[in-house]
Amino acid sequence: MSWTHQVFELTRRDFVTRVRSRAFIVSMLLIVGIVAAAGPLIALMSDEGDPAAVVGYVTGAPEDFSRLLHLQGDAVGISITPRAFPSTAAGERALDAGELGALVDGSEIVWPDEPWLALRAAIASALTLATRTEVAEDLDLDPRDVARLVSPVTTTDRRLVDPDPEEGPRRAAALAGMILLYISILMFGQFVLMGVMEEKQNRVVEVVLSRATPVQVLTAKVIGVGLLGLIQLVVLGGVGVFVASLVDLADVDLGAIGIGMLAAVVGWYLLGYTFYSVIYGGLGATVSRQEDTQGVVLLPVLFLLPGFFIAQFALLEPENTLVRIASWLPFWSPMVMAVRTAVMDVPPGEIALAVVLLIGSTIGVIRLAARIYTGAVLQLGRKVRLRDAWRAAAE
Repeated sequence: MSWTHQVFELTRRDFVTRVRSRAFIVSMLLIVGIVAAAGPLIALMSDEGDPAAVVGYVTGAPEDFSRLLHLQGDAVGISITPRAFPSTAAGERALDAGELGALVDGSEIVWPDEPWLALRAAIASALTLATRTEVAEDLDLDPRDVARLVSPVTTTDRRLVDPDPEEGPRRAAALAGMILLYISILMFGQFVLMGVMEEKQNRVVEVVLSRATPVQVLTAKVIGVGLLGLIQLVVLGGVGVFVASLVDLADVDLGAIGIGMLAAVVGWYLLGYTFYSVIYGGLGATVSRQEDTQGVVLLPVLFLLPGFFIAQFALLEPENTLVRIASWLPFWSPMVMAVRTAVMDVPPGEIALAVVLLIGSTIGVIRLAARIYTGAVLQLGRKVRLRDAWRAAAE
């Protein structure tokens, strides 16, 4: 049997075993359920409409105050309902009972607690305009002059650089992709570790190694579990796109995200997963008991976690020097470069550099992990130190 065919058979065995496992099925259903529930929840939270407030005023306020108050509320995005009171005491009782958002008594605005700044601006503008109207009428000015005097100036906005309509959706997709990458790399890397440890504990690996080399076994496990991760990533991406289109999330233009970006997320997952899963596989060979895996699992996380935080910073500052350097380094490039390419046009040379460094480092890690796997996978009992596994492989 050829080397490639042997790896294929081992990969098929690992894939079938893992895809039927309860852990994979439960995790898949749980994550899909969370993604499916997140869409309607976000849509519900974003569909709150304009805020509203009831504003009381004491009789004797400027004549046009009620109408102007309503108009100024519309200007600041607040639906204001004016309500007149015969006295200050009556208005304060309604305010204390929670019926009002604010009470206007002459030039004084009374609040139930902290002032609402947007509402305060609307009330102040309405008072100013209404008072100017009264003064102009007292001076017996022409109604057309009064209108010109009290009408607010209409302003327009102009930008030197038009905003990119695709920027928002791309940033949202970059954030979602980064989180998916982080979860998938850690989850399925740990699946590789647990698979190696379980086969060592059950002594199944002894039978497997009688017909295949350690490198073949480790390679097959990485590929088999990686296919599961790829399936889950594609399923979650599909569910996310379906939910976003179904609930019509605001400010999410699915067409702006693009197939290229989705393909980039998948590509960086494959590179990042391969790099970290090989590390997990080598470390998994050093333990044969469940309680010994906690410290081993933490080691790759310590390397990956800084990249997760730098990738979040890259959403805001993709050209920052620290972000650029981090996007080249193999430990962090799967997430950081994925975010940079989503939010800006990264020079092809930088992308190529990151890919070459990651692939080259993966090849080196494979050789290192294979040697550790060879020296440790047949040693049962206590946890095997990396140095001892390295020496045992050389014997």
